[in-house]
Amino acid sequence: MNVRTDAACPVIGLAHVTIKVADLPATIAFYGKVLGLAQVPRPPFDFPGAWLGTPDGDALVHLIAGERARNDDGAIVKGSAAIDHVSFWARGFETQRARFETFGLPYRSQPVPASDLLQLFVYDPNGVLIELTYRLRDEPGAVVGQRGGALRFEPGLYARFRA
Repeated sequence: MNVRTDAACPVIGLAHVTIKVADLPATIAFYGKVLGLAQVPRPPFDFPGAWLGTPDGDALVHLIAGERARNDDGAIVKGSAAIDHVSFWARGFETQRARFETFGLPYRSQPVPASDLLQLFVYDPNGVLIELTYRLRDEPGAVVGQRGGALRFEPGLYARFRA
């Protein structure tokens, strides 16, 4: 496929991901305690929600409060619906892996074949699959491919994030 980039307005990065959530405080606590994201300023929209981002203020995750996403048949989505997962660049692989274990969260780690990338996968409280992607050259001592249990979404594991 030959795509003419000179005729297009090129995409230069990901601005944010929006997640529909049933329990806003628990989701904010999960992203803060487990992934280290902080609440950042959010415009005064006429619906409840929160923006989470990096210490420098870039909002990466927008939360919309109300209820979790649903399938066409009304059933609550397991996993991430039409989006398979959301990936963030990250640093501190072993510290993050240990954090998942501290919180008792199932996760999966794996190298990306034929690359210098390493991934950690975990579910958020809403069943959204989160991928953290690391460059091996920046992660001395990373244990590649160590598994932390079967990766599955178990809603009861996220009760600790509720107020």
